[in-house]
Amino acid sequence: MYKNLRRRAGSDEPVRVLVLTYNRTLRGYISQLVGEQTKDAADVTVEISTFGKWARAICGPVDIASSDEIFTAIARSSNGVDLPNDYLVSEIEYLLGRFKPENLDEYLTARREGRGIAPRVERQTREQILTTVIPEYRRWLSDHDKIDWNDLAVSVANTDQNLFYDVLIVDEAQDFSANQIRALLSYAHDRSSTTFVLDTVQRIYSRGYSWREVGVTVRPENSITLENNYRNTRQIAALAAGLLDNVPTDDDSAMPDFDASEKEGDMPVLLVGKYSSQLENALEFIRNRVDLRSQSVAFLHPKGGGWFQYLRGRLNAQDFEYTEITRMSEWPSGNENIALCTLHSAKGLEFDHVFVLGINDEVMPSWEDENDDRMILSRKLLAMAVGRAKISVTLGYKKDDASQIIEYIKPNTVSVREV
Repeated sequence: MYKNLRRRAGSDEPVRVLVLTYNRTLRGYISQLVGEQTKDAADVTVEISTFGKWARAICGPVDIASSDEIFTAIARSSNGVDLPNDYLVSEIEYLLGRFKPENLDEYLTARREGRGIAPRVERQTREQILTTVIPEYRRWLSDHDKIDWNDLAVSVANTDQNLFYDVLIVDEAQDFSANQIRALLSYAHDRSSTTFVLDTVQRIYSRGYSWREVGVTVRPENSITLENNYRNTRQIAALAAGLLDNVPTDDDSAMPDFDASEKEGDMPVLLVGKYSSQLENALEFIRNRVDLRSQSVAFLHPKGGGWFQYLRGRLNAQDFEYTEITRMSEWPSGNENIALCTLHSAKGLEFDHVFVLGINDEVMPSWEDENDDRMILSRKLLAMAVGRAKISVTLGYKKDDASQIIEYIKPNTVSVREV
């Protein structure tokens, strides 16, 4: 359609397509797929990026405060706010990302979309956050010549650029903030097509808002629900669904449905024992059951980094080739078919076999209230990781060091093995 519009207007400008992804790992994966499908389309320009990289290219060099710097600055400004510091940081990221800078007062009375029911944030606490914590946090950013990710979203929306896109696609849109969506839409051509791909059950950041807030009208004729599950076996889908049992949903969410899966498979495995024993069991499975010439394996972890040290050593000792894909901007082109990745960076990807081992209280903390938003997000995160698998899933924990999240695994969805 857009090619024909160009021809009628006598323009030789290419059709401009922008695809924004949730993170760099997913961006690398999608780039490879799109590259294969558009290599012969000379009159189409496809730009694939994360929001951060795309926005920085428009705004120019900026110094964005790190997560640790933001946490410290907000914690110092908390001034007796009755919320745990980690949740206060999350709350501030949520409100700054949801409301326009000139409309922050709406936070006082707005329904906290996507934030759960615990911890409770009463009106008095909201006022403290708005009148004390936010100003001090903004002052800290200014004093150190830094901005945060929301500042970047607001800045790119207000940048006067002669840049418009004909087609915009946002993958994993549930984890984009409202201000990021507003910024993106400001670069849409008058006759553009915009597609959001999302499932709020898989939202792993608390960035709730309504479509109406960002100027998007959702009607039955422009909304499509994808019902068939072509990736997971029925057994894998059942495990993911069990983890999400009683998790609040909305109109933009879809619970994993094993009835929507056409494939049968083996029961997911839950290993119970020391981490070293869990890992040896996993490596034996790979040696005996996985054809690494044609099948892919992922070892996923909530933290990654140094937490993979022992795993790296065992893989090297047994001559398994592997690659680490957390936050990689280009999809690996080597022969390695074993990937090491954080749970967050695995979002949107798929593998034949998925291992999530060492699920302890240190890497996935427990919370007293099962309705705590942080507990719900942890359950979503693990369910999302399970849903990356096409053939098999293996989870593991040590009995005397288990994360509370193990309690949400339905007994009839796993085969338990002592190792």
